[in-house]
Amino acid sequence: SKTRREKADAEQIFADAPAIIAPDVFEGVQQLLKGRNPRIAAPRSVTGPILLTGLAFCSLCQGAMSLRTGTSRSGKVHRYYACSTCARKGKKACPGRTVQMDRLDNLVTHHLMEKLLTGDRLWELLSTLATRRAERAASVDARSAALERDATNAEDKLKRLYKLIEDGVAEMDDLLKERITTLKGDRDRSREALARARGNVKAKSEVTEAAVAKFGELMRQRIQAGETPARKAWLHSLIDRIEVDEGVVRLIGRKDLLEQCVIDGATGNPGVRTFVPEWRTRQDSNL
Repeated sequence: SKTRREKADAEQIFADAPAIIAPDVFEGVQQLLKGRNPRIAAPRSVTGPILLTGLAFCSLCQGAMSLRTGTSRSGKVHRYYACSTCARKGKKACPGRTVQMDRLDNLVTHHLMEKLLTGDRLWELLSTLATRRAERAASVDARSAALERDATNAEDKLKRLYKLIEDGVAEMDDLLKERITTLKGDRDRSREALARARGNVKAKSEVTEAAVAKFGELMRQRIQAGETPARKAWLHSLIDRIEVDEGVVRLIGRKDLLEQCVIDGATGNPGVRTFVPEWRTRQDSNL
């Protein structure tokens, strides 16, 4: 852990460690914690005058795409998104990607409006998410019912033993004490597991086709017109990153966050997520 080098096989110990928290629950909490921490936001990537800074990345080196300018023979200044790694370290570090700024801005906003922010497409994406959530909820319900039966059975057995002792049919000896202790342990474990299972089930507002259509129309208006910082904020609420490849631009996001935006948008106030940098432990953060 200190040298960051793998230890010898003789020094490694492997053991199964069951998850205390479900992975999807853990990741959701981490996103909430990061999103609510004001110290990790990069103001220039959210409020700056360039629409896609903080979102656009080079597909070759994963470096950020930043503003570069060039002047034509006529004296006109052209603006581009260019790989920052290539600009800082040269083509040996990364061959680089360069695309005209207006073209990439228009491509991203056009395809968001035409390919994502339509009622049919949004509903298709989010209905599959709702189906999977319903399946998970059914599994949790089945598990909760089994745990509740186990707790009830253990409690009933304890009551019968207590009744036998009270009526004088059985005497409290060491064997009976051990049996009572075992039943109490079974009952308490079942109750604790049941409480955890119920606590992991979060109430989720239902996503309706009307809410999806309303959200799509609202976002189409907000990413198409208005001041650049506001448009950037809405784009950050929809997508995580934009990868610029040779002849291809990929828009990457998460369905669960999109669903939450739709739910929030039903009230006319879709949430805006902040920029979250990725850190490398014990290494230079500017690799």
